[in-house]
Amino acid sequence: METNKIYAVLTGDLIGSSRFNIKEREELLFILKDSFKIISPDIITSQFVIFRGDSFQGVLSRPDEALNAALIIRASLLSKFKGKRTRLDARIAIGIGTIDYLPRDQAGEGDGEAFRNSGPELDKMKKGEQNLIIKTPWIEINEELQIECSLLDALIQRWTKEQAEANFYQIQSPKSREFLSFAREDAGSNQRLTQAETAKILNISQSAVFQRLKTGGYWAVQAFLERFKTIVQGKV
Repeated sequence: METNKIYAVLTGDLIGSSRFNIKEREELLFILKDSFKIISPDIITSQFVIFRGDSFQGVLSRPDEALNAALIIRASLLSKFKGKRTRLDARIAIGIGTIDYLPRDQAGEGDGEAFRNSGPELDKMKKGEQNLIIKTPWIEINEELQIECSLLDALIQRWTKEQAEANFYQIQSPKSREFLSFAREDAGSNQRLTQAETAKILNISQSAVFQRLKTGGYWAVQAFLERFKTIVQGKV
């Protein structure tokens, strides 16, 4: 590990997983593992691992992409689970900082500032209603991020499956979209899907995509993603 490099550790767990039957648990774990594959492999320092049956952890070399990765996981769970009686969601704590120890890139066995800013914060969230938190080494911005995470999480908890699905495709980077049936030849390295392309994937009209994004607060989601990137890039 690079001594002074800043990483992001994502630690999470599936909410209320014990209420699912065996068949549903197989499905939810498949969806969770599949969501890890959608995160750009270029930014993953240590592959996501699942432990204790319903908890997971991974390490990213690009801390400014950590919030985007967390949203991909949650939007995937919320939109793809087929159970009609309940929602599938996850708590995720993003810890940013240095890493002292990461044996053979095994996230679950690592240690350092980023790990200490992630795992304990997840444990605290289990006692409350909030399902997303970010803790950094920079005390002056932690309060801002705490407020913004609270607002974003309140929005996510109100997403329908359709709203989560539309947000899921809109927040992905081009390198995360290898599974799509088509690719844009003219797409730049930082260019996201247009609403028309999302409509093509979902086999619905562009106006339907627009409505899902509007009612799902995509503009607020995008504003926070950009603000988070600006903050982290200014510090790293």
